[in-house]
Amino acid sequence: MIKAVLIGFSCFILFLALHVVVFRTIDLKERFRALTIIFFSIIPLYVVTYLLVPADYLVIVPMEPVAPAFTQRSIHFIHGAMNFLSGMMLYVFLFLGYCQFYFIVDRSISVRVMIEMEKAADKKLSFDDIMQVYSFHGILARRLEHMVEGEYLVRDGDYYINTPKGRMEARVFRFLKEFLKLGPGG
Repeated sequence: MIKAVLIGFSCFILFLALHVVVFRTIDLKERFRALTIIFFSIIPLYVVTYLLVPADYLVIVPMEPVAPAFTQRSIHFIHGAMNFLSGMMLYVFLFLGYCQFYFIVDRSISVRVMIEMEKAADKKLSFDDIMQVYSFHGILARRLEHMVEGEYLVRDGDYYINTPKGRMEARVFRFLKEFLKLGPGG
């Protein structure tokens, strides 16, 4: 199982390296889409690497049949499938965790306000100062543009309209917010 974990972790390190290179060399408009393209483009590399690395490489405990009902062949198949999936799931979960980090860095209002305070000459800002460097209008305009780019909204003159994708997601999240009694949020 160590083989799959090492391959999955190595694929994530490659993902991070490609993310940094792409984001530092190309001015992207749809950055999260680029992240997902990088993520998905590494999956075939995981599969090929997993298949090329010998089956007994980095195995801590050798396989033995656990019950007479299982043949040695079925044990090998199950072990191989679980091993493959454990590395793949590690890669997927590391990516999902990284997405949380990415969105905090990219879109967190709190983080942006703290950065603006650190940039201020005396390291403090009044509410009015904060509104000047980080306006609500700018926040909302950026969010709406991201939703248009993500095909959740379309723009019709001065109006925004949910796409079928946006309507479906709004219904799902409205249900979840009502079910969990979270209030309107935002």
